[in-house]
Amino acid sequence: MHQVFVNTHNEIVKLLGQTKTKISLALTALVPVLAAIALGRLEAGIGLSLGRGLPQLMLDLFAAVWLPLFLFMAAAETFSGEYAARTIKLVLLRPLTRAAAFASKVLALLAYAASLLAAVGVASVAAGLARDARTTIAGLPETLLAYIAAFVAMAAVVCTAAFVAQWLRSGVGALTLCVFLYVAAKLLPFVWPEAAVWSLFAYTDWHTLWIGGAASAGKLLQAFSFLLSGCALTYTAGWYLFERKSF
Repeated sequence: MHQVFVNTHNEIVKLLGQTKTKISLALTALVPVLAAIALGRLEAGIGLSLGRGLPQLMLDLFAAVWLPLFLFMAAAETFSGEYAARTIKLVLLRPLTRAAAFASKVLALLAYAASLLAAVGVASVAAGLARDARTTIAGLPETLLAYIAAFVAMAAVVCTAAFVAQWLRSGVGALTLCVFLYVAAKLLPFVWPEAAVWSLFAYTDWHTLWIGGAASAGKLLQAFSFLLSGCALTYTAGWYLFERKSF
């Protein structure tokens, strides 16, 4: 366990040290501020009221597009990028098993997902307080639940991306494949509606079920169980492929 903790810390430091990661975090914090300014002008100009707090609106946008893309980029660099650069050998030379190495990389990606959600959440709440303090404060309890639920969905995205990244030794190729599979999974239900029930990517917006009592406790538990089992399956499959790789 100590080996996993130490290597997870190393992976987080390595991930946060990348320019792409810094830019992603900066954009994640900046977009809610710009959105607050734009929405304020829109509502003042035409008298339009969106009826929802800014933190929840930003979560809808980020969970659907931005966060999965940033996580795909990070997973591709963490796994396939290191395979291509052959720096993965430096990790395996340390006194830890392959299972521990894989676990630490996934944990670092989960920490990155939590950091992205925290960045958009804090920036959105701050901007929301400046734009419409009453609506933002009233929606804080549901907002917190929604962001926690979104982390579960993003964990499924992380585990799936870590699994897909084992297929290729190119960071660009892994990112392209992840994006292709994500877009395909989002579009497939329009042709085959039943596919949405079995797709982990179809649940990136399940946080909306936690807002306003939109779903029963049974439905929430069913969706949570599906996401949790999906995380377990994709993580195990990714770890199995990682163990069998030759570097």
